[in-house]
Amino acid sequence: MLKAVTFDMDDTLLDINLNAFVVMLARDEASLLADAGRRRTWPVLAGYARALMELNQAGRDGARTNREVFDEAIERNTDVVLADPVIRDMIEYYEREVLPTRNDRIIRARQMPGAAVAVDAVLARGLRVALLTNPSFSETCIACRMRWGGLDEMPFELVTTMENSRHCKPDAAYYHESLEALGLSPAEVLMVGNDPKRDFPEPECGLRTAYVGKGAPERAIWTGTMAEFAESFDEVAEGFESAS
Repeated sequence: MLKAVTFDMDDTLLDINLNAFVVMLARDEASLLADAGRRRTWPVLAGYARALMELNQAGRDGARTNREVFDEAIERNTDVVLADPVIRDMIEYYEREVLPTRNDRIIRARQMPGAAVAVDAVLARGLRVALLTNPSFSETCIACRMRWGGLDEMPFELVTTMENSRHCKPDAAYYHESLEALGLSPAEVLMVGNDPKRDFPEPECGLRTAYVGKGAPERAIWTGTMAEFAESFDEVAEGFESAS
């Protein structure tokens, strides 16, 4: 029985040039770290990129939060201690006060057409909603993007972040830990996402995905745009139930 719908954020509920956003964030934060650690910027930027790659590797044991994994990877790859209180305060100030001003004509983040209608349609059926965005960013950074798209006003029961997650997409362990936090099983949840690699658990764990990206992955139980998903959610929900 369908009890909840979980949404991806970037290019699902939020229309954004994600690559441009990641490049901008990495460049800005690497520059701050280089200044704080009296290092050259380019090696620190390269180390920042390696830390992101390590964070997104599948198969980690889950003993540490993503925040801890990333902080340790930054220190190992750049010799800058991100967990140092002074450096932490500097990065938190940037993400809280400066990052919100960085939504320019290249990043152009805004709510995806149909996003609000889709969430309202889910809630109208008495279902729960959560935001399962890839937790390779801090809570502050994710909250910033949510505000850019007006998603911060939506009643998500859970938003996954670096601080509250121990795995990343598409690792099935990420989906299991997120659904466990909601008290739900994969068979009770529909995932909605646009990424053919990240929004389908690997390996499969019984979670079904409605796909709103380009193409038509075989594993998707429904494909179309977010606006089409919003318009036909009753049909999607009925299809989910009949396939159960």
